[in-house]
Amino acid sequence: MVTTTSFQEAMEWAREVSGELNVARVWIPEKAFVNAVREGESISLTRSTPDGIFGLALGKDPILLPGWNEFALPQGSSPSLTDGMKFHDNWQTHAITTRSQSYEIEILEDEDFVTAFLDAHAPKSSARPGNPEIELWGSVRNADGEIAAIAAISEWESGEKMLSSVGTHTQMRGQGFAQKVCAGLVGLAYDRGIERLNLVVLSSNTPAISAYTKIGFQLVGKFASYTR
Repeated sequence: MVTTTSFQEAMEWAREVSGELNVARVWIPEKAFVNAVREGESISLTRSTPDGIFGLALGKDPILLPGWNEFALPQGSSPSLTDGMKFHDNWQTHAITTRSQSYEIEILEDEDFVTAFLDAHAPKSSARPGNPEIELWGSVRNADGEIAAIAAISEWESGEKMLSSVGTHTQMRGQGFAQKVCAGLVGLAYDRGIERLNLVVLSSNTPAISAYTKIGFQLVGKFASYTR
């Protein structure tokens, strides 16, 4: 087992273990990085948070470090690793390389409208107007000119650009509006010089995952989150 406090070396390890899309670049910001531990094809990365220490484990035989008070393990890890731990959610990270394309998107400036739309149609959305990481809100309309779906581009602490708070009007679901707003923001991101967009989604949200996959998002990793 070897340890590094070099962020660059840790990111290279993570790329070797998790692939070129490298999920660690989303979750581990350089300014909060503590260290990384590697054993064979498994790596555990540690970062500080306002609430303590967060760990991200990668590989087939994840290493659970004693200092972590919250952490994410690959789904399917041995249950014995988490005896006595509190399970929270299964979730996935996806990423897409943005591309030039024709698209429709309308930038929303009215934060009160965005808040009301999310409250009514996507109340569990974590990214909200007023959050400092939000860069812009985009929307698409139905044939009657009503806003049918919205989503945000945000920048996380890691510096990675994220597709966040995708929400479709409850009476307009199943008509492809979520897919359309996401595709529009991918095109807009390309035009603004953003090379990659990431997103995080609960593994149980199969309709959303289907929409993301149809426009080219690739699965980067499946994880389960825990706290001690």
